[in-house]
Amino acid sequence: MRLALLTAGLMAAGTLVALPAGPAHAAASVVRDADGVPHIKAASAKDLFYMQGWVHAQDRLFQMDVTRRRASGTLAELLGRGSLAGDQQMRPMGLRRTAEKSLPLLSPQTQDALRAYAAGVNAWTSRNRLPGQYAAVQVSKIPPWTPVDSLVVNKALAFTLSFDLDIDRTTNVQAYDAAGLDGHTAVFGDLFPFAPFAEASPVIDSTAVKTRTTPTGLAADYLERARQAPMITAALDRSGDRGSNSWVIGGEHTATGRPILASDPHLSLETPATFHPITLEGGGFDVQGDSLPGTPFIVLGQNRDITYAATQHFADVTDTYIEKIEKDPASPSGLSTVYQGKREPVVAIEETFRVNPRTPGKLDVLDAEPPGRTLIVPRRNNGPLLSVDDQAGTGLSVQYTGFSPTTELEAFRRLNPARDVDDFGEAIQHFDVGAQHFVYADRKGTIAYFTNAEVPIREDLQAGEVKGNPPYLLRDGTGGNEWLPVTNRQPNQSLPYEILPFSELPKVINPPAGFIVSANNDPTANTFDNDMLNQLRPGGGISYLAFFHNGFRARRITDMVRAAIRKGPVTAADVRAMQADTTALDGQYFTPLVAQALQRARTSKVPSLAELASDKRIVEAAGRLARWRHTYPTGIPQGYDASDRDGKLSTPSQQEIDESVAATIYALWRGRFVVNTLDQHVQRISPKLPVADAQSVIAVRRLLDDFGTRKGVGRSGIDFFAVPGIADPADRRDFLILKSLGDALTLAASDNFKAAYANSTRQSDYRWGKLHRITLTSPLGAPYTIPSDGNRFTSPLPGLPGIPVDGGFNVPDVSSHPVRADAPDRFTISLIPARRFVASATASGWTTVNSMPGGASEQLGGRFEQNLLPRWLTNDTYPLRRFPTAAG
Repeated sequence: MRLALLTAGLMAAGTLVALPAGPAHAAASVVRDADGVPHIKAASAKDLFYMQGWVHAQDRLFQMDVTRRRASGTLAELLGRGSLAGDQQMRPMGLRRTAEKSLPLLSPQTQDALRAYAAGVNAWTSRNRLPGQYAAVQVSKIPPWTPVDSLVVNKALAFTLSFDLDIDRTTNVQAYDAAGLDGHTAVFGDLFPFAPFAEASPVIDSTAVKTRTTPTGLAADYLERARQAPMITAALDRSGDRGSNSWVIGGEHTATGRPILASDPHLSLETPATFHPITLEGGGFDVQGDSLPGTPFIVLGQNRDITYAATQHFADVTDTYIEKIEKDPASPSGLSTVYQGKREPVVAIEETFRVNPRTPGKLDVLDAEPPGRTLIVPRRNNGPLLSVDDQAGTGLSVQYTGFSPTTELEAFRRLNPARDVDDFGEAIQHFDVGAQHFVYADRKGTIAYFTNAEVPIREDLQAGEVKGNPPYLLRDGTGGNEWLPVTNRQPNQSLPYEILPFSELPKVINPPAGFIVSANNDPTANTFDNDMLNQLRPGGGISYLAFFHNGFRARRITDMVRAAIRKGPVTAADVRAMQADTTALDGQYFTPLVAQALQRARTSKVPSLAELASDKRIVEAAGRLARWRHTYPTGIPQGYDASDRDGKLSTPSQQEIDESVAATIYALWRGRFVVNTLDQHVQRISPKLPVADAQSVIAVRRLLDDFGTRKGVGRSGIDFFAVPGIADPADRRDFLILKSLGDALTLAASDNFKAAYANSTRQSDYRWGKLHRITLTSPLGAPYTIPSDGNRFTSPLPGLPGIPVDGGFNVPDVSSHPVRADAPDRFTISLIPARRFVASATASGWTTVNSMPGGASEQLGGRFEQNLLPRWLTNDTYPLRRFPTAAG
């Protein structure tokens, strides 16, 4: 292969690469544009993906290595003993075993691409020194890259987007049952409601013509161990911001007469960024966008004809079972599960763990750990037996669609050259695990929405009933709760179980409203009545796709899109402003209630309520909330806000300061109100009982919405607004609202917040940016973490690590924190937009901008390591350049 070096316009100096020559290779070129984005051209697909492997290794080799090892359960061999507990929990998940079985399922073209990609990675590694991160961990050589490694990397992302365990929910239900209440009603009717904060559906809104199994202690014990694995912790996260935003506006509503598509997926805050920006051209591919380091192709992006985005769909593709376990000498492992009265052998896989001692001066040394074994339950899609209680004769197993060999990378290979909506719809039917809401547009004007994943059909639900616990709780493994074996195989199906047909999954093409909004919201409206199991499939059986959806961001974005259409015509700049929106939907609902409570309290004859109404602190704070526009600016000169430009900070206006102070007061009030209503009752049941986060805000809204009839009494019979000494329910409600405001102010002035507010009682000091900060973490810590000591980006606020940024709980520009946060460090954000992408169709292609929290490279201090970060921090963008000769 001959590599040509191209530079033109705003192109930065590329890298000349010596590659093997011969008749099997043609010319290829790699050049980086002014933003460090590599553009690859090749005469064949083989050469194209070889070069993508080369470039990924050049830019992100350590990240790729960490990802494959983390998912394979071998990370301690690189990073040391601190990763061993995570390895011991990830190894039983068998993602590498599944990847090995998945490779033969892929088409010859996809397998060829994987081999070419791996060859490119290894060619770069063999000709270059390993990145500096390896010296920090005393490693001088790494295993070659393989096609299976690429599948492991892909499956790692799918795992974090789809795996679940039903333990917390079951523990809650059991605790309330033990307290003499209806546990299911207490948990899902009151504390963890299925219903969203606000109703929004990508299908319904766009098609509107107008604009009981008893768990044992082994379940809780296992959950504590499982959370030592960061990938499992990420997968179990059901916080409100988990997921993504994407939406598309049809040409009938835009200034150009063609579609505009927006995409901002929400992923963990790490450095380097999750995605790698790249352009691929040649061998039938002409695609630009963001790739996943460690895998070929582009994950999200555009070609000449189409553009697409995806948001996480929380399809329920995992069931956790309580198994009956018996010792069985005839079983290879010595154990069997019991199903319908018959023993079924448990399979044992011997495991070897090794640890890098990271001894200074000793390279490539590994210490052996005591061997272990993974116990496999074949009935559970070859899933692991997670825990065993010998005395009780029970065990905990998990069944997950991702334990089957599947074909997600086949979907990406087919998506990249897709030319129309039919090609697109066919390609995503290969997307088996890691369910997504796909949003689509093409330059001819078609807009569309699809959901796809292989979702198993449960035998009891298909029979029209729930046997024992529903599938979002621990299920009985001895019979009656199985995934039905496949008898009606669907096109391109991978799972050996019956799945929901593609025809039953939500979709819409060119809807009457002319727009589609997807933000992890419920496309079927199943959750809107808070009952997940009261709708039927066509032809019979209970329709069940998922039990969790988000309604905060989707409702706000839908409202913004409708407002923009009414004002019209919509521009790309309008859409970028929507991505930067930090308006609190919950703030719009709750703050008027504070003003109303204060007004009523002023004339109350209840002494404790009148006392709150005369508290000058509460009066001032209530006034600030009444004037608040429900946005979250930082309010400090060191803070990064969407009002700043291109990463350059400006002095906040007085309005921004006032909004910032009100945002702080509101966030602290909301947390105290949840504690004073919900938590005081939860703690009486069990001090260790898990509590919801985003669902807590939904729960208190439901109590307030129902106040006219239920007076603060939940569906379980618990009076969440009970206050000793106050008889009238309305007075109790107002007391808790105002008391929570006073508690918030006391908390802000306390030692808890001393690092931020120095015990000040002046409300004007309570700037949001001193709490709301991000840290882009590295597994190596400083100086690779951003910001950190030794990194060129250091924390701007003394004693407050991180970068101050605007945004807040469940706003469109995702930047959430725990609802009950009661100290500055608890406001640090963990999920962020991994890209902000807006594509506007033109007659010949797309005018597109993007944004990324970092840069193309992971090289510490390198030119393209952090070059895109400042613009990302202020919601500014860089252009997607289609050709290396483009001038910006």
